[in-house]
Amino acid sequence: MTNNEIYDVWTIDAVSRQLGITPRTLRYYEEVGLISPGLRTNGGHRLYDQNTIDRLKQILRLKDYLGISLQEIQEVMDAEESLNEIRRTFQKNIESSEEKRVLVRQYIDVLHNLIEKMNMKIENVETMRDLYQEQVERSLHFMDELDKK
Repeated sequence: MTNNEIYDVWTIDAVSRQLGITPRTLRYYEEVGLISPGLRTNGGHRLYDQNTIDRLKQILRLKDYLGISLQEIQEVMDAEESLNEIRRTFQKNIESSEEKRVLVRQYIDVLHNLIEKMNMKIENVETMRDLYQEQVERSLHFMDELDKK
């Protein structure tokens, strides 16, 4: 970064307050490779840019909404980075139709892989839900039997 460049960056405390997570969580996400702060102060304090905050928001959505593990989140984030790389390569004015086909096929394969992983997760959640629903139905039946006595 040159002296003329200005970046919007936030401290670990500001980011943790903004996202409703602990500073320890941010440090842990860095340790496991989900994020990496772009800058540090002269004193070694972490600074986060908007790209990192956006990535953190996506990680939290995946974790909260889909209930997936950090390893699964890393796989999704890696896949999304692959999609971005394929898009960047495609936009470099490739003229060969065959090269375009290869890139589009790669893009589709990455998306299919993501969909397959999410479908497996959905199936597992649906199985759990169905088991609980069966317990509710058995319990309601039991209540009916008790009421008849």
